[in-house]
Amino acid sequence: MRFSFKRFFIVLFTANIFSISAQSGAVTSIGKAIEFDAVEESISFLTKEAEAASDNCDKRVIYAFTGSIQEQASLYAEASASFAKAASISVSQETVNSFILKKNAKPAEKIVYSMLKKTSSILVLDAVRCSLNAGDSKTALNYLNSSVRNSKDEKIQAKIKLYEIWAKLCDAENENDLEESIALLKAYSTLSSMESQLPAVLFTLWYVNNDEQAAQLLKKKYPSSPEANVVSGNNSIMPTPFWFFVPRKGNALANANDSKASSITSDTASSKVKESSKEEKIKRQQTGLFGKKENAQAMVDRLKAKGFAAYIEEEKRPSGNIYFIVVVDENAQGNMGLQLKTAGFDCYPIF
Repeated sequence: MRFSFKRFFIVLFTANIFSISAQSGAVTSIGKAIEFDAVEESISFLTKEAEAASDNCDKRVIYAFTGSIQEQASLYAEASASFAKAASISVSQETVNSFILKKNAKPAEKIVYSMLKKTSSILVLDAVRCSLNAGDSKTALNYLNSSVRNSKDEKIQAKIKLYEIWAKLCDAENENDLEESIALLKAYSTLSSMESQLPAVLFTLWYVNNDEQAAQLLKKKYPSSPEANVVSGNNSIMPTPFWFFVPRKGNALANANDSKASSITSDTASSKVKESSKEEKIKRQQTGLFGKKENAQAMVDRLKAKGFAAYIEEEKRPSGNIYFIVVVDENAQGNMGLQLKTAGFDCYPIF
């Protein structure tokens, strides 16, 4: 797996640039880590550096940065563990405040500064988010049932409420299991204390309940948000286990993509695939990823009922979890993705 650290820094660490007044082992370790070309090498190096670090500040910063890289690389279970380790290490506010950046600060110094600004509560919520993205609601709830609940920060409390609902959704087996979560989401959408998480609340309502009213409010109040762009069909939802596990009423995601898909002719789709095939050729289309084989089989049955030759592939992740991926082979015309979306199935190309 190749990873662009330059792009990662631009996205994650664009911040006010001051200057650093103290040197840190974390600066040295991170400075070396960002020189690697492959993300696996960087993660391996940082993990060893974190374990070997004798200073708590260095250890916390390195674990936090390792979690950030792992999350960007879709290693959610590993990222969750790294964030949790960082959160468990106490660092005084005096130590945090001692790091002051100058305009000529190096990239590694900026990273240390950014990681130090993450409070323990934020790091715990980072761990929760990654556990949920991995489809691990049990670990997510374990992290939520910690001292983070004592936070006086309204935004922290709003995230806790949202993540609790996402954990329930992660465990939902069918549409009937959604009712309590949907009721809570509707209630939260009216609370001023949940304002910071309203885009995510409205998006979740739309996604699981096919709630058009929530979709319209999302597009009206937060037109430039990532959530609104997915609802409008301009962006694809992040292909994480969490979003594939959750049962849905209707197919809001497919409906959002229908208008986009129907405007593309088969000839246009075929020509685009021919152009892209010079670099990479699409082999299959992924239509779902599930933690339980029976749920994957249900998706296969739905696809076959529409005339698609779907089948299941098993994938074992480094965490030991086994996922069941539903795929359909690409056709000779290169427009299988278009056909699937037109039929109401969201999909992602596999090269």
